[in-house]
Amino acid sequence: MIEFDRLKMLLDLFRQPGEIERKLRKKPKRQSAAAVFRGSGDKCELLLITSRDTARWIVPKGWIEDGEDGAEAAVRETWEEAGLIGEVLPGGPVGQYRYIKQRGRRSDAVCEVDVYILKLLEQRDLWPERDERRRKWFPVATAIGLVAEDGLKNVIRDAFRILKLA
Repeated sequence: MIEFDRLKMLLDLFRQPGEIERKLRKKPKRQSAAAVFRGSGDKCELLLITSRDTARWIVPKGWIEDGEDGAEAAVRETWEEAGLIGEVLPGGPVGQYRYIKQRGRRSDAVCEVDVYILKLLEQRDLWPERDERRRKWFPVATAIGLVAEDGLKNVIRDAFRILKLA
């Protein structure tokens, strides 16, 4: 457990009863994410990056911009946050999860994230957010253990199963 998680747990003790449930009833904001794998079989790895604010391990994800669909946003976010160029595998999102985005000065937001599997085409050394994040490839089981959101863990498991069957 990292320092941020300990602090978050402590702060959660002071939340008003029912606050999280109220937030979960609001209409969620849409985001898009990418699960990028390399290798195969027992050698298969998943790319994780650190979040900017908390340095937690996550997959590349972000807001869907005007004129984009979810797949296009996943490709763009993967480039901006991780320096990878890829293409979305056919079939639409592999899964979806929800989380509460804590936004400091603004109220927290419930986000619903569609996750797409990206086929890795190229990895570059220079990318837009290289000074703000770390990127690292992990064996899939290790990556699942490092991710905090249970919903994302489940989507990663499903994506890995789909890749093994392909």
